[in-house]
Amino acid sequence: MLINFSFSCFWGQFFKSKALILLCLLLLSGTVQAATPLKIGVLLIEDSVPLYVAEQEDFFTEQSLEVELIPFLSALERDSALMAGAIDGAVADPVGAILFDKGRGILQITSLLLGETPGEGLFAILASPKSDIKEVDDLKNVEIAVSSATIIEYVTDRLLEEQGFTPAEIKTVEVKKMPIRMQMLLSNSVKAATLPEPLASIAVSKGARILISDAASKQSLSQTVMVFHSDVLKERRDDIAAFFRGLTKGVQAINSSPETYRALFLEKGRIPPFLADYVIPRYPLPAPFSRELYGPIIDWLAPKKLVGRLPYESMVSTDFLAE
Repeated sequence: MLINFSFSCFWGQFFKSKALILLCLLLLSGTVQAATPLKIGVLLIEDSVPLYVAEQEDFFTEQSLEVELIPFLSALERDSALMAGAIDGAVADPVGAILFDKGRGILQITSLLLGETPGEGLFAILASPKSDIKEVDDLKNVEIAVSSATIIEYVTDRLLEEQGFTPAEIKTVEVKKMPIRMQMLLSNSVKAATLPEPLASIAVSKGARILISDAASKQSLSQTVMVFHSDVLKERRDDIAAFFRGLTKGVQAINSSPETYRALFLEKGRIPPFLADYVIPRYPLPAPFSRELYGPIIDWLAPKKLVGRLPYESMVSTDFLAE
């Protein structure tokens, strides 16, 4: 009886210990999962600055969320990381996001980052310092350097169509890398080019002339958005909601006191020192990417046979702010 009693006690203690160990492992597993950082790919452009403000001011940490901002020098590098699953979300543009996904359900557009109003526009069509192009009408049948099937070509077409150009009068030439495009413009290798800020302002400082910009358009033509992997939006809903709460505080901070963050803005936006008085934009609060902005993009992409007429719901998530 003594032996049986000791044997029973031994196994009882063993199973209790084993259960305790399993419970600890489960708790540790939950802790590790909760602490897994949300990895966000960012481009070094002014559109990304509210994320850096939120990071600097610990607004993400206040939401019990660890966010890792991973900078990329090009959209190609960022897209490669998205495809590989190395990042959970990214700063992108809607044209690029739609062409990346093509209705496959890999990622979804969530919030607008910049471009709610035309005044937040970032693109301009410029004339070479040595060209005889003086006004927009002079661009008819003149090759404009762009990167094809991108938001740059989209903005170029939309701007010129607003000025009454027919599709046949709009001519473009492919120069994908933006610094090379700017240099070709300044050397008169191309007579005109479409450039984003701050390259447009840099080109102007070297003699190029802005003929038209999307900041003066009738409606917003260029936007920057947050995109996330579709499975991340489903599996980490609480983390995504916490991310946008932190981002909202970042936007509010920079809008209420932009000069406080000028040094950060110049650094992360890669604004050169001689443009130190560059105007800091007013950023929109996180909100779903609207149908009004989505529709014209699909109307431009579909006739070019770049994608089909993808429904709004297939590409845009509208419930990302939900707890």
